[in-house]
Amino acid sequence: MSKKIMVVDDEYEVADIVKKMLESEGFEVIIANSGEEALKKLEKERPDLILLDIMMPGMDGWETLKKIKSNEKFRDIPVSMLTALPLTPDDTKDKPINSIENYIVKPFSKKVLLQKVNDILDREKEINEMYEKIKREVGEEEAEEYKKLSLAVNRQRRLISVIVDSTVAELRESIKNLILSQKRMIEVMNKKIQEIEKMAEESSKSKK
Repeated sequence: MSKKIMVVDDEYEVADIVKKMLESEGFEVIIANSGEEALKKLEKERPDLILLDIMMPGMDGWETLKKIKSNEKFRDIPVSMLTALPLTPDDTKDKPINSIENYIVKPFSKKVLLQKVNDILDREKEINEMYEKIKREVGEEEAEEYKKLSLAVNRQRRLISVIVDSTVAELRESIKNLILSQKRMIEVMNKKIQEIEKMAEESSKSKK
C-alpha cells in the first residue's frame, strides 16, 4: 500500500512539481493550496506525512501547524516545513519548531526531497514496529515512553542536521552552544530508549 503525502503550498506550480516528484516514486499525493484547505481535507484524509509551506497568505504555515498539532484527530501526523530561505534562530523564536520533523529549503531537487521524506517515513515505521514489540513484551506504559522519546530524538537529530547544513558561517558559532545542549539531551533520551529496547529483548528471550 502506497504512502499518502499532503502537500500544502499556495503556489500552484510548486505544489504540482512536488506532486509529480512524489508520484513518480509511488506516493499518493493530496494537494491543498492554503492552511484552511489543508485542515478541511484532514477531516476526511489521513496522510502519512504533511509537507507544509511556511509563507502563505491568510493562515501561514506556523499557524496551520499549531492547529494541526492541537487537534487530537491528526496531531500525530508528522509535518515537514517548506521554506524559501534557511531558518535562523530569530525566524523560529516563539514558533513551534519542536513540532516539525525537519524543513526543506526551496528550490530543492527530487533527490533531496525523497531523502528527507523517506528518512521520516522509514524511521517512523521502525519505531512503530519496536513500539508493538515493547508493548507486547514489556507493557504499554514503557512502549508509549519509547515511542515518545524516539520520535522526539529523531526530530531533534534532523533539525540539528538541517541547521548545520544551511546556516552561514557567521551564525554557526552563535548556535554552537544550542546544538551542543540539544545533543546532550538526545544522548540522555537515547540511553532511556536503549534501556527500554533491552527490556523488550530480554523479555522476548526469556519466553523462548
